Amino acid sequence: MVIIVMACNKQGTSVKVSKTIDRYELVATYPNRKTEKLEKYLAAALGDSILHHEQINTGKEIRLANGAVFYLRYNPGKLEMEMLLQKNSTIGRTYFDEMSRSIQDVLK
Repeated sequence: MVIIVMACNKQGTSVKVSKTIDRYELVATYPNRKTEKLEKYLAAALGDSILHHEQINTGKEIRLANGAVFYLRYNPGKLEMEMLLQKNSTIGRTYFDEMSRSIQDVLK
């Protein structure tokens, strides 16, 4: 089962969500004017310390208190998130799915 959702608009925003039997991925590119709004959401969803971690721009495995484990790479203008489904419980998968939807809404 493969689900791919793409959203693009004239302002240079692109969000690609891909879900397979093994993984769930989100790749978003967006203009600088949307950076502050996305950073506020990510700080609330992940914690401010994670967002400003020095290795986040090259990629880092994130482990949240709710058990969600995923890879995150963030640089202003581009966000990449990847979750291996086998490493996560239903709670972690649901949280990642909700975050993906919220990120799409924030970047509209």
